[in-house]
Amino acid sequence: MRSCLVVIFSILLPVLVMAQGRPPLGKPFLMAPVVLDGRPLTEAWLFPRDRAEEFSVEARTVLEAVKPYMKDDLFLRLQGSVTPEGVVTTQSLEAVGFSVTFDPPTLELRLSLPAKYRKPQDLDLNFVEFENQKYLRPDRHSGYLNLRTQQSWQYGPDVESERRPLTGNLELVENIKGFVFESSADFLEDADSQWRRQDTRIRYDDEERMIRYTLGDLTFRSTGFQITPSIAGLAATREFAIQPYKTLRPLSDTEIIIKRTSIVEIYVNGLLFSQVRLAPGVFNIRDFPLATGQSSVRIKVKDDLGQEEVYDFSLLYENSLLARGVEEFSYAAGLPWQPSGGDRAYDDSAAFVSLYNRRGITDQLTVGLNYQGYYEKMLLGAEVSGVSRLGYLSLQAAQGSESAQQSGFAERLTYRSLDKILGRQMPLLLALEFENQDRDFSPVMVQTPVVDPLRYLRRYDAQLNFRLDSSWLWGVGANTLEYMTGEDQRTYRSNLMIPLKSQMRLEFVYNKVLQDKEEDRFLISFYWNESQGYYSASSYYDSLQKTTNATVARNNRYQYDDYRWNANIQNSELGNTRSISGEYLKQPFSVRLDHMNHAQQGSEYNLTSLGLNTGFAWVGGQGAFTQPVTDSFVLIHAKNLEDGQTIMVNPTGDRGQAQLGPRRTVVLRDQSSYYRNTVNVDITSLPMGYLLDKEFYGTQTTYRSGILLDLKIAKKVMVKGQLLTATGKAVEYAAGDVFDANGQLVDNTFFTNKQGRFLIEGLEPGVYRVVTDQSGLAPFTFEIPGNADRMLNLGTVKTGTKEQR
Repeated sequence: MRSCLVVIFSILLPVLVMAQGRPPLGKPFLMAPVVLDGRPLTEAWLFPRDRAEEFSVEARTVLEAVKPYMKDDLFLRLQGSVTPEGVVTTQSLEAVGFSVTFDPPTLELRLSLPAKYRKPQDLDLNFVEFENQKYLRPDRHSGYLNLRTQQSWQYGPDVESERRPLTGNLELVENIKGFVFESSADFLEDADSQWRRQDTRIRYDDEERMIRYTLGDLTFRSTGFQITPSIAGLAATREFAIQPYKTLRPLSDTEIIIKRTSIVEIYVNGLLFSQVRLAPGVFNIRDFPLATGQSSVRIKVKDDLGQEEVYDFSLLYENSLLARGVEEFSYAAGLPWQPSGGDRAYDDSAAFVSLYNRRGITDQLTVGLNYQGYYEKMLLGAEVSGVSRLGYLSLQAAQGSESAQQSGFAERLTYRSLDKILGRQMPLLLALEFENQDRDFSPVMVQTPVVDPLRYLRRYDAQLNFRLDSSWLWGVGANTLEYMTGEDQRTYRSNLMIPLKSQMRLEFVYNKVLQDKEEDRFLISFYWNESQGYYSASSYYDSLQKTTNATVARNNRYQYDDYRWNANIQNSELGNTRSISGEYLKQPFSVRLDHMNHAQQGSEYNLTSLGLNTGFAWVGGQGAFTQPVTDSFVLIHAKNLEDGQTIMVNPTGDRGQAQLGPRRTVVLRDQSSYYRNTVNVDITSLPMGYLLDKEFYGTQTTYRSGILLDLKIAKKVMVKGQLLTATGKAVEYAAGDVFDANGQLVDNTFFTNKQGRFLIEGLEPGVYRVVTDQSGLAPFTFEIPGNADRMLNLGTVKTGTKEQR
């Protein structure tokens, strides 16, 4: 009977061990990192032996880790060399091309694989791969509610002191399984309708096809001579930002959308060129003066509630060609609307339709068609763009009709020489553009057209830039406008940019306008930026407006427990303005203080404003207060975080991008949709005895979504004791394994010294069983209570033989 039990036990033992994850080979064995190219791939069971044909590695884990790197035929050979015990030998690894080295001091199995044995990899230049690990994506409903408020007071010797009406904005975003509901409303205290609804819509992204569907108030793209009125309806748009790591998107996207009355600052080659106040609308960068032909144009839009958006047109004049077979399109149809009290009145008498489609025929040739229609109004357009060694050439043409009796044509021809030919930088860049609009040509507009005194029939523009070896940039250009009514206008311009140091530049701009009178304009601009980007200063002088402007700014280093401020002085013939603004940032909110003093023709007044910006973001049943969220976010929750503990998230110096403690839930905001990011949870601040299951998390948010990271902070206990036999004799030099209450192996380093003493590290509260390698010695169990300290002393532990148990 005993012989049968021994046979059965010998058969079942390997099966039980395999179920626990370790192949059934004898000691010595250990769990160790497997490293490829200096980067840990995985951890696997190793069975060190002297000879390569006997040194074995757990097959399942290693095969899974090296499969993405190996050619398919070599991987199949390695897979066929797996032994019945579930291991592969280092000899088998070497047979398929690996060089294998075991490093005893670090207990690492180091692999290297020559390029000729590797599978070709897709190379993404826009991000660093996160250790071959899958990125977390949104898996439950999420959203946020943003609140921005501002209260102002005016006072001074020449104005009546009073409190101005309270203003604010409320924005709601809710994402349910990829369907995103967006809505916002403005508040004005003294208006007839205090609340005024803004855009409200539902959006859904088809990620595989890069299509964004929108139902509700639309903001859609246009091309050629199309315009974009305010409508509500349905749109389907090719959105290259859904797959940001594919180089498919055209680079000449020149529109900006201003949703609220805003201060717009225009920076040309890093220098503040002008500052204007604009009402809501869609603006094209080419509408701004002196932008044509510049190599870098940056637009900063700051609305009256302190929200900032930055548009970078550094690649403004790169070609807008599409790769072969790639399509860009926008199909939209809806009803025009006008504000009506606190809501919007939609005109259902006719639908406005806007369509365009562009396609890359080859990598060097792109064609497109576009259409717009409303009532009898119609616009039909086409474009063809191509590039060769002679340069980039684009032709856009359209027929626009106000009615069946009134129709005209418009054409725009653009040429630009290449900045590089055969990899060589060209010192000269030439840009030419010609545009013609017939008198009867009319784009499709919702409103009744009126005679525009600034409408031109023809436009000619030329720009020549010369870049010196010393990084000086000199440019000359000319522009002619032939107006429908009024005298034609000619403009001559020149600009010189001089880099004084790596963080300091000086620019001179001259503009001469010839129309009904001759007008000369000279600008000199200076820009300095501290190397770390924390401090900056800029100034300019405008001879036409007789304006001198100087700005000094301090930017925040961190996203919380920090501040930023800027001060501005502007003097002109019309008056002098002094302004200063500052904002203090906390994780749940930010507070802003603005002050302006204006003196004009002997009168003076002051305006002081106090603003509060806050928000609340949620994922599933978890949520936290935060500064307003503009795109997507990651919600980080640590249930077991004890009082007084703090954990930094994405640490950079003294602080991180977010911090756990005293709040157990925080928001890592402004995560760009569809970009892959790494969230680093800094565990070095955890007290001794506490461990985190992971330190790095890969995340990839979708459009205006949230991801929940539920951190598992575990309390780890060190257990010590002395193992004795039933007769009180010390169990010497016993090795063993520690199993939890579910029979899972949690530690394989159990060992006793000559006196039978042992030490086990990193155990959580619970019940454990220790099985030693001593023949006939029964296993023993112990329990770690939930309120245990960092060290638990079991004292003397006596165990008998298996027969006694």
